[in-house]
Amino acid sequence: MIIILAFDIEPHHVFKTSQSASQTILPQLVEKSNTTSEVWRYFGFQPGSDGRPENIETPVCKICFRVIPAKASNTSNLYAHLKSQHPHIYIEVKGKPNQTPTTPTSCGEPSREHQPTMRELFQRKDKFDPKGREHRELTKAVTYCITKDRMPLNTISKPGFQHLLGKFNPRYELPSKNYFSRVAIPSLYAEVRKVVEKEVRTAECFATTVKTWTSRSNEMFLTFSLHSIDGDWNLKSHCLQTQYLPDEHTGKTLKCTLEDALEEWALDPGNLVAVTTDKGPDLELACELLGWRRIGCFSQNLQRALLKGLEDSRIERIIQLSRQIFSQFSRSWRRKRDLSIAQGQKGLPRNALKTDIQAHWVTTLDMLERFLEQQDAVRAVLAHDRKTCHLVPTWQDIDVLESVIGVLRPFREMTEALSSEKFISISVVNPLIKHICNDLVREEQEEVTLGFLMRMRIKRDLEIRYGDPELVHFLEKVTFIDPRFGPTCVDNLEGVLQQIKEEVLAGKVIEDSSLLLQIGFDGSTVSPSSSCCWYDGDSPGPSQPKKAKYGGGLAKIFGKQSGDPAVDKMTTTSVSLQEQLDRELDFYFKEPKLSLESCPLQWWKATQSCLPLLAKLAKKYLCISATSVPSESAFSSTSYALTDYQNRSDFSVTSLSLADEVGRIGSLPILTPSPTTYPDIGGGHSGYQACPASFPDNGRSLYPISPPFSPYVWMMLCVEG
Repeated sequence: MIIILAFDIEPHHVFKTSQSASQTILPQLVEKSNTTSEVWRYFGFQPGSDGRPENIETPVCKICFRVIPAKASNTSNLYAHLKSQHPHIYIEVKGKPNQTPTTPTSCGEPSREHQPTMRELFQRKDKFDPKGREHRELTKAVTYCITKDRMPLNTISKPGFQHLLGKFNPRYELPSKNYFSRVAIPSLYAEVRKVVEKEVRTAECFATTVKTWTSRSNEMFLTFSLHSIDGDWNLKSHCLQTQYLPDEHTGKTLKCTLEDALEEWALDPGNLVAVTTDKGPDLELACELLGWRRIGCFSQNLQRALLKGLEDSRIERIIQLSRQIFSQFSRSWRRKRDLSIAQGQKGLPRNALKTDIQAHWVTTLDMLERFLEQQDAVRAVLAHDRKTCHLVPTWQDIDVLESVIGVLRPFREMTEALSSEKFISISVVNPLIKHICNDLVREEQEEVTLGFLMRMRIKRDLEIRYGDPELVHFLEKVTFIDPRFGPTCVDNLEGVLQQIKEEVLAGKVIEDSSLLLQIGFDGSTVSPSSSCCWYDGDSPGPSQPKKAKYGGGLAKIFGKQSGDPAVDKMTTTSVSLQEQLDRELDFYFKEPKLSLESCPLQWWKATQSCLPLLAKLAKKYLCISATSVPSESAFSSTSYALTDYQNRSDFSVTSLSLADEVGRIGSLPILTPSPTTYPDIGGGHSGYQACPASFPDNGRSLYPISPPFSPYVWMMLCVEG
């Protein structure tokens, strides 16, 4: 008689007994102890009355439950059985090396983990040569990841990161953290610095933005960025360095810091056109001591003007009321639940209330708009609680709320439009101020309302900040040479033309020798066979650049305008410097304004052969940034990254500012060990050394020292804290 028993095992795990009752196989088998052979995972023994194997020379297959004789624990018959009856298990067992037994496998549950092939096992043992190309490429990729994403070096030693790299390529052995801090990142910095130095040193003239800011750990830093226009009329912007300021940042201290920055990058102060900074008095004094032209940050001036417009007791009440209401809902989950129910009953979007950040008017506007949107639901929840019923807004509060939103909303649309621009030149400031004072703020209103008073306070504050005659003349001159605005946006046109003529005739613009020969700077005339600055009307006009979209932000603010320039037929002539300038100005006046969506630099690139003198002025002044936000934006995420945890890492703040340059420059050569050696400071990667540096007492932020070593290169080195 044949007895068939079924258990909760895989379909092929069905056993049967032999026709002899003495050979009946029981489903519960005992594992063989003290074995290292992988084959015993699929065989067991019949248990005796004491639970031990009844006969160790008659193992039973766990798959088909056949008795396989194996004297003295010999495994030959066991392998033969698997090979003939269970070939797939046999292949799996032969591919596994013998291991020390772990937790016994239950009956009918053989291991089905993937086993590596012999080739995979060989490759795992064959690691990449640290000096080989593959290893250097992978190390370069890890270095790029650390610097670009501003990750602390502690990431390299984390098990999860190492496991990730091991899965991608088991043959790659990740170097130590000290290697990255002392070799890889400094080498990457040297490569990037070499490219940046080549660009900044070839600039004929440049402008800078300087920003002082405080990290979350309450440490002061100064960010120094440079902007210039290259020979192909492309704007180049680089965040050169961010330096830790351990001392009191007075005007004299910042003066020395700025001088060191120019000296470090071998920049000629005579080529510096202007410096854009915030309203800090220390930076103003530093620029005054250095004799540099300082331009106030337009975004910060607008911020202060708008905050000035909010200085009203009625407005302050509604702002405080909005903050208190937000606080009531943020601290109580019951009120949040009731608010969600009320939103559903009144058909309002289920949006949470917002709060603001003091001194940031955009967040205040967002808070007030959300409060106005949810006023019905908020009133329904607060009115049913005696503790919060006094916070229910009145109709006067709603009127004030609507007035404030009506005034601030156009300014937010304007700032959002400006943020879509790749670069905000100083030439935009004068038209923007006129747009705010003439279009957004109108004095013809008969009734004196709260909104009217807000607009008047904003207008007066901007007029005070941009009321200096010298600053006004400079802004109008820069606006004049921007083809998107031209003479139509200049009030004192006669004074601007006089400044341009004096600057050109004084020789401040003409420095290129080829241009001197072309226009006859010494008063001589240009031969008819030489390059002509005018063009024939039958040929494509130079005032027809490629219509590449430069950005739609300004078009949203001022409205679209025609950008199809007229082409005048001009003839070749010989002129002196004075005549050349007069003809260029006459030709420039006849040109219609460029479309606000077009790039002014590309327009000047196409017309520089016809307007060489004015093109020099354009290259000189259009590189000036209207705001100091480029430095702040380039480092805002870095400021957030400087947490207490990251300060305990081995990363300096200047290496974080390098991240933007790494991504901007693109691929770099494979990192190789630098041949320069310095005194060893201990703990480094084998065979590599780092230059010494002095650090503040906290040992976290790197502070550059004295010559002969480069101070800002030192800041790139990541030294144990």
